[in-house]
Amino acid sequence: MSLGSAIRMVAGVGLFLALVGGSRMIRQTAAQQTSSPQGAGKTEPRVPAKDYYQRSLEIYEFRKAAKSGWQRGEEIYYYKCWFCHNEYTKGAPQLQDLYKRPKLVSGQTVGDDTVKDKIRNGGPGMASYKYTLSEEDLTDLVSYLKDHCCWNSEAPPLNPRYRAR
Repeated sequence: MSLGSAIRMVAGVGLFLALVGGSRMIRQTAAQQTSSPQGAGKTEPRVPAKDYYQRSLEIYEFRKAAKSGWQRGEEIYYYKCWFCHNEYTKGAPQLQDLYKRPKLVSGQTVGDDTVKDKIRNGGPGMASYKYTLSEEDLTDLVSYLKDHCCWNSEAPPLNPRYRAR
């Protein structure tokens, strides 16, 4: 194959890709246009519905164990808190019986609002979860910490989806 024919072949492939890409963009633009009269204003883009049959979404939203409540808080604790606040970690305070203590390590009194603020804003040696956990997540997590925290690492909670045969 000569250099000239190789250049023509590369140029032909490039032209083909440009035409295919351009026609695809035109089809997408046409599909996004609405049948509203001109000047009617812009339409908002549609947000796709969530498919809860997709298990990865349940994991992403911490809803594999429960839709809400302390069981969901337990799942959040497992994914976000346990790796620092377990019985084998040195330096991080244990969260067992947190609400029976008079004060947090920071000196604040223990209460739902102060615990949520500490989780939200973090502190020395603790990450901030302000942009990671929503208010609903914090409420479920605090309900777990308040009444059900914490499990023994040698016997973690059972998988709610597991069924012995």
